[in-house]
Amino acid sequence: MIAWLRKLPVAIFLLLQAFLCLWRLNLLAPWGDEVTSLHTVQLDVPHLVAAAAKDIHPPLYYLLLHFWQGLPLGLDAVLQARLLSVLFLLGATVAVERFWARKLPGRGRVAFLAIWTLSPCLLLYGRMCRSYSLQLLTAILAAACIRNYAEQRTRKFQALLAVSLAVALYTHYVPGIALLAAANLMLIQRLRWRDAAEIDAVVVLAYLPWMGWLWQSLARWGNHPESYFLTGTSIYDLPVKLAYWLASFTLGESQPDLVLLAGILLILAVLWLAAVGTGRDRVLAWIAIPATLIGIVGVGRWVSYPFLPARLLFTYPFLLLLAVQGGQVRRRLGQAVCIATIAASVVGIGCYFQKSGFRNKEYPLPVREITAYIERYSTPADSLVLVDSTNSDPQALAYALAGSRTLLETTGAGAPQALDRFLADPNIRSVWFLRNTHDISVYRLDDQFDRQLRAAMTPTVHSYERFSPLETWVIRRIGIDPPPAWFTELLEFRRPTPR
Repeated sequence: MIAWLRKLPVAIFLLLQAFLCLWRLNLLAPWGDEVTSLHTVQLDVPHLVAAAAKDIHPPLYYLLLHFWQGLPLGLDAVLQARLLSVLFLLGATVAVERFWARKLPGRGRVAFLAIWTLSPCLLLYGRMCRSYSLQLLTAILAAACIRNYAEQRTRKFQALLAVSLAVALYTHYVPGIALLAAANLMLIQRLRWRDAAEIDAVVVLAYLPWMGWLWQSLARWGNHPESYFLTGTSIYDLPVKLAYWLASFTLGESQPDLVLLAGILLILAVLWLAAVGTGRDRVLAWIAIPATLIGIVGVGRWVSYPFLPARLLFTYPFLLLLAVQGGQVRRRLGQAVCIATIAASVVGIGCYFQKSGFRNKEYPLPVREITAYIERYSTPADSLVLVDSTNSDPQALAYALAGSRTLLETTGAGAPQALDRFLADPNIRSVWFLRNTHDISVYRLDDQFDRQLRAAMTPTVHSYERFSPLETWVIRRIGIDPPPAWFTELLEFRRPTPR
């Protein structure tokens, strides 16, 4: 069986990955960032470019998605956009096998492709209409170009490296800057200062049209307030972010509690094998380590812990390659880790398609069902939808409602006054309030709106995404007591029926 797989491994695994990624591609409703992508690519090119810059994002992905969405494929806009992401992921699989996995010994190559193909992390983010899988593809190609030019000093490889780094920068700032830094470090440690300077000059020249936006984005990054803390402080939140990132890469983000707890040992074993792998493949280590560290710094301050894996997805192949390399040295441990990782991945894939065990509850939130319920039991003329815009997903709800209801965001300018006007209108018979059960808004706006509505109307609570026992335990330990049982609730407020 292994001998047969060695002959055509990428074809077999590519078909399996394509099946997993394309099956029920509309399983999860679009969440906020996906909605941003869908809205942005509907603009004409000049406005699209401006919107990308405002969103701290280079234009390449949005431009590709813009023209892709114009193709007459006969698909729903969400499915068509996600299909492009899947194609990028499949391209990344071909590229990582061609330029990296093929250099591994036979069993190592098969182990790498099996773990890669069954990765719940790649399944989750490779099906989103975001630039994550394109970042993955460009990072794999750029890293291969760094290696080739480090080993063979030719004009061809120099030109390919400069082009690949520019493309990575036009895809997203973090992987682009991280890989550019890795390329410079690789060349400088080999005392090839002139080569590094020439590469930098070509990349800067290619990036001149976007350089102003890059500087503005860097300035915004420096002035950006630190993201929401789970623990209350940035120092204690960093281990949480790193742990969540490594758990996502190793186990995925949809696992039962017991698998997640048992997976702690697996994560530590993977890290140990990756450390061993750095000694076996020093060229890859010189790419992976600085690129990963810069990536952590680049996104760690900008986003809260659930969003670190997506922004660092471009580092996934480096960690996996190093771990597999380490498994070639520590064979017994490597075999055990490979089997355990594949087993955990299969469980994670099952949970993903059942929409259970998700640690980021926004992803599986049944927004379509919530919208259908609102539309079934109210009309546009007699209802209002209020949504928690601090710790919920107003973009996803607005996209699902598609303008069928008046929607008010809790942090919107004049929201309290607007709600007063609606409550004073006797024609408004119901108000729907979608909110997170944990109010982190300034001045506890969600609770203020809740009290205001309860004074005028009778509520019915619909709860979604129950916290698991492990999550409940963690929530209590970080100081939220009593911990909420559910992640989100839809409060259905109705006026008392007149007698």
